[in-house]
Order: sequence, then structure tokens, then C-alpha cells
Amino acid sequence: MKTNVRLLAYRLLRKYEKEKFINREDVDSVLSVLNDKDRRFFKELVWGVVRKEELLDWYINRLLKKTDIPPAVRVALRMGAYQLLFMDSVPDYAAVSETVKLVKNTSFKGLVNAVLRKLKVLPEPEDIHLIYSHPRWIVDYWMSFLPKEAVLRIMKWNQEPLPVTLRVNPLTTTREEVVRILSSERSTATHGKHAPFSVVVKKVGTPLNNSIVITKGLASVQGESSQLVPLLMDLKPGLKVLDACAAPGGKTTAIAELMRDEGEILATDVTTERLLLVEKHAKRLKLSSIKTKLVDAERATEYIQTKFDRVLLDAPCSSLGTARNHPEVLRRMKKEEFKRFAERQSRMISQVWELLVERGILLYSTCTVTWEENTGVVKEFVDRTKNVEIIDVREELRRYDVEGIWDGYGFLILPDETLTPFYISALRKIG
Repeated sequence: MKTNVRLLAYRLLRKYEKEKFINREDVDSVLSVLNDKDRRFFKELVWGVVRKEELLDWYINRLLKKTDIPPAVRVALRMGAYQLLFMDSVPDYAAVSETVKLVKNTSFKGLVNAVLRKLKVLPEPEDIHLIYSHPRWIVDYWMSFLPKEAVLRIMKWNQEPLPVTLRVNPLTTTREEVVRILSSERSTATHGKHAPFSVVVKKVGTPLNNSIVITKGLASVQGESSQLVPLLMDLKPGLKVLDACAAPGGKTTAIAELMRDEGEILATDVTTERLLLVEKHAKRLKLSSIKTKLVDAERATEYIQTKFDRVLLDAPCSSLGTARNHPEVLRRMKKEEFKRFAERQSRMISQVWELLVERGILLYSTCTVTWEENTGVVKEFVDRTKNVEIIDVREELRRYDVEGIWDGYGFLILPDETLTPFYISALRKIG
């Protein structure tokens, strides 16, 4: 029996509509029973509907007399509208008829049919929050502290899926060798544009989890923005380093590789399950310099008495910068949460600062785009801390051909083909 891919997508999107969250295990479960063609269709339809939610609703609402329709009907309409407007491979008649079949309530079948048949004659919207399909409040918020060009750039790239990027383990191989192995596995890959050990996978042949480059510890899956963070820590063999919020271990293992696995790296996090991810990652890469410890970074000095040459605080945050991979975060997050995250981050940065040696460097980073969690946290910390020097990272990031915004306290990486928004602040402890 042929798998009904639209029905599988509909069920997942119904669940998303209730929770504003997409469980990646649910996605993987569906993908495991589909062939390559159906996988591509499923992923484009699901993520496309989530990315374009505001725009799709605008089109749909213009054709409804009453916009208060059952969530199940709205989900079906979004799916049909997305296929009509953005999936050229789907004939219009199929987009309409297959969507109508998804609607169980017979009294709404006619409505869905009528709306979808009129959809393509509507003019395009002029409001930028609709053109780029972002919640209006987020656009207004970003415009309050970022240049308009930066906001438009972020919104534009949030509409584009992020390619899979690997970080090559320089202790075991080279980028050229990883590209060659991937090619032998029917994947297409090229060197990344920014990070020196990055490889961008354009087309996946053998699933990456089964690829030799992953199973043999030759590389790790890690985005280019994340790969840039440890490069700004002035790492060298023999240092003592604390990664205060380490799971799942991407930056921890990158630190170990940059230090040639010579030195002491303490990776901490708040649950045993999270630390097991770090340990698994380190074991796969055959790194021996990493140790783990259960620590709440908001009370780090209660757990740790040792001093460190370098500290990484990649802080838990509102994650708005991850919207290319997780578009649902834009619909789930509330503005009042920014302040709550910032309060936690402030406690963390104060605690881990106490564990830094004189002349040591603290690297603070987040994968979000909020004033409170980025500039606000660092500014407040610097204003109340006497022995801190801000390190200007602009020149270093220019070397990696990275564009962004310097606010006097840190640098917001702006997105491009492989980069996502990331905030980085480097602080040195002075006498």
C-alpha cells in the first residue's frame, strides 16, 4: 500500500498546532518509513508550512468570512496553500483535492475546496513581517535595537533551510579526505566558507549517522557559527578549560581538538543524561582530555574550586538564532522570557568568572537575537565588575570572512548560506 505522505505531515502539523513544538523523534520516526522522494516531500511540506505560517494565514484569512475555524481545518488549509504557492512540483488540482481528503468534518470540505481554488488570484502582501513570514511582534522588537538591513537579512535567511555542516577532526584527518570519503558514499560536499575545519554537505547519500566520517570519529555535525566560538578563545595545548554548559559536547570536543587533546577540559552540565552525550561524543572522537562533572552553572563555585585559563559559557537562551533549523521557536517564544533567561545568564557569568585565573579569558555566547540576553547581560556584568577587559573580536572574525554587528560588548554574527545568528563576547580578567 502506498504511504500517504500528506496524511503523515498533517498529523505532525496538527500536533505542532497544539504544542508549538516539533519533536525531532516524531520526524525521524516518519522519515524512517519513507523512500528518498517521499522524505524530501514530507520535509519540505512540514517545515515549509511552519516557516510560512503568518503568510499562509494571511492568504487564508482573506478568503474566510469568519477566521475562527477549527485548528484541524486551518492546518489542512495551510498545507494546501503551501503546496499551491511554493511547491511547483505539485499540480494545483492535486494540492486542492488531496487537501480536501484530509478534512474529516464534511461540513468544512466545501470551504477548504473553495478557499484553495481562489488562493492564487490574491495579491501578495506588502508588510515585511508577512513577506518574510515572521510574527509581527518579533520584527518590531528586532527593529527596536538592530539596523533594518540586519533584521531583513535575518528574516530572509530564516526562510532558507540550513545545510548540514561538519567539523573535521584535525587530529585524525583533513577536509580533503572527508570530502573524498563522502563522495565515495554518494554524498556531495565542499569546504565551508568560514570555519577552517568546516565541510558543507550539499547532498546526502549514505545517511550521515552511518557514514565512515562520523562512525570513525573523523568529523562531527556542527554548524559553522558554533564552530567559530572556540576559535576566539586563544586556545593552545596544555591549558585548563571549563565548558560550563557543555551538552551535547560540540564545542567541548572542538576545544579539545584545537588543543591537540593536550590539557585539561572540564565539561559540566545540569543532568547526568546531558553529560552522557558529551562523554559519548568525546569517546567517538577518541579524545582523552575531557572530563565531566554534574554542575549547575548558576552555582558553579559551590561545585568547583579549581581555577581555569579559559572558560566557555555557551549559555542556555531563547534560541531565536536557531530559527532556520527550528522555525517553531519564533512562534513558541514570548518576549517576557527574554528577561528570565537574562537573569539566569547573569548569575552564570558571575559564577564562572570567579573560576577564571588572572589574564584568563571568558567566552560568553548565545544562539539568540535579543538585547536582554546578549548586550544586556554583558553590559550589566562589565558595569559591576572592576577587573574585566572587553576583547574586540572584530578583526579575528574578519579573518574568517564573517559579517555582523559590534555593540561595544560583543559581536552578533549575521547569517548567510551557512551561518546562523550567534552572539559572542570575549572578556579577559585583569589585575
